[in-house]
Amino acid sequence: MILHTRPLIHVRRQIAMSALAAPKLQLVYFGVRARAEAPRMILHYGGVPYTEETCQSFFGKPWGGPEGAKASGLAPFGQLPLLAVDGRVLGQTAAINRYCAALCPAALSLVPADPVDAAWCDGIFEAAQELSPVNPCVNAWRGEDFAAKKADFLANTLPPRLANLNKILEGDHGGPFTTGAEVRYCDFSVYHQFDLCRLLEPAVFDPLPAVRRFMGAVEALPGVTAYLAARSDCVDIGVQPMLRDKA
Repeated sequence: MILHTRPLIHVRRQIAMSALAAPKLQLVYFGVRARAEAPRMILHYGGVPYTEETCQSFFGKPWGGPEGAKASGLAPFGQLPLLAVDGRVLGQTAAINRYCAALCPAALSLVPADPVDAAWCDGIFEAAQELSPVNPCVNAWRGEDFAAKKADFLANTLPPRLANLNKILEGDHGGPFTTGAEVRYCDFSVYHQFDLCRLLEPAVFDPLPAVRRFMGAVEALPGVTAYLAARSDCVDIGVQPMLRDKA
């Protein structure tokens, strides 16, 4: 397990929690760069400590198999990631992202205070989830299956959704993020999906300056820069995909 302990920069919280201590957070996921990536970035940006867990380290058993964590019903919705908060297990990616954002110092404003602004932020998050087929393209598919899935994603899934998000980034809101000058929790999900898109097709954003500016702005955020520099690399995509620790 890995403990992340970037110092907290503010004691005020956006949700009610103990005044004595922050909750113990354990993020449970597979060894891939996929649905747990945005929560990781949020927590690093907010300076919120957490530990990385595998199914084996958290449940004492692997995910798959007849006796595994999935078959045993240990995951509330039968899928990962999970976030354990003082032992209470939360499921579903959107809920985990929003909870992590709410844990961050209020000064960061990752969750808009205005209900309409918050709903708009939620909508952008959900739009980013429509790009989620890129996750298995990078992390799972191999050979002919990879070639077919990649081609379908780049030809059919990505273009209309990228056009919508690019239009939002080009909007007259002061940028460089999706809702303006301030980064919101939804931006980390957009970044993650776009980041994997670049791994599939490195030149995909070359004609889109607003997207490139957005990516650079997220990568420059305190805590995020160091996290991205230290995380394992996705290698052998389409052949034998895996994460490889940096030398």
